[in-house]
Amino acid sequence: MLKSDYLGLIMSIKNNDMPDMRGIEAFVAVMASGSMTAAAKRLGIGQPVITRLVRDLEAVLGFTLFERNGPRISPSPKGVQFYEDAQRLLTSYAQVAQRAANLREERLQSLTLAATPAMSAGMVPPMLRALGDHLPRAVSLPTMDAEHLVQALQTGEADYAISALPLSHAGLDCLAQAQSILVAVVPQDHPDGAISLERFRETRLLSVGNSYRIRHRIDAAFGDQGVVPMAELTTNSSLNAMLAARAGLGIALVDPVSAKGIGLHGVKTLPLDVEIPYEWGLFRSVRPGVAELEEALIDAFHSAATCVM
Repeated sequence: MLKSDYLGLIMSIKNNDMPDMRGIEAFVAVMASGSMTAAAKRLGIGQPVITRLVRDLEAVLGFTLFERNGPRISPSPKGVQFYEDAQRLLTSYAQVAQRAANLREERLQSLTLAATPAMSAGMVPPMLRALGDHLPRAVSLPTMDAEHLVQALQTGEADYAISALPLSHAGLDCLAQAQSILVAVVPQDHPDGAISLERFRETRLLSVGNSYRIRHRIDAAFGDQGVVPMAELTTNSSLNAMLAARAGLGIALVDPVSAKGIGLHGVKTLPLDVEIPYEWGLFRSVRPGVAELEEALIDAFHSAATCVM
């Protein structure tokens, strides 16, 4: 069943009933804890109440969320599919409540700043520190790939996001961007000096595998030099590539945000003998943000970027 089908299911249920948020919360708690009893303890209510809320939700949705075998329960196939939507709905509900508090108190109380793994580790902590007094009371930092960042911004699940470029999807504004070059990461005892791409004729290349961003430019640089790496290890995280370099599996070619921002023990960063550009930016949806916080975020972004260039 497609996720979009759930809206049709919800809107077409008998008597035009809509799922109750308490039922959604109970369902998510049962999924997360594994039993009705544990979910009841987690929410601080009685187990019979949890059972009733889940059964009422199933009646409204029109399908079974859990398969029951005596006291044991397990998620139904449709329950597993619905879980992600339910989590998203709870998150959106909490954000609406928080934004109402922002309006009531005339001060931004929360910030959801999504980021790719590299940015989450290397850029976000110094950015938040640079915000100073502008840092809201409640901060959420979800980590996801660039494609999911776009969706999070477009649906309002995230207020802002940091990602490598390109990220030029419709409905997004790039508020600030920075540019540097890729670097090599090697074990701490590796000789100093620029790393030539020729080295990879005899050394394993360690890098990320996203062909639309870093890897596209790495492959182009190797093509320009006429070099084919002896062997490769690809991963979805620059940190994994750096850890592989520390273990002596090869030389990692990674973004400077990861290499300089994480500060991994046991490795060092060396320049390449060719410049492979790397760009990243701060994004939001086209909906206007809070001017004061947005200005502070842009300044914090540039401050954190300067540290890793």
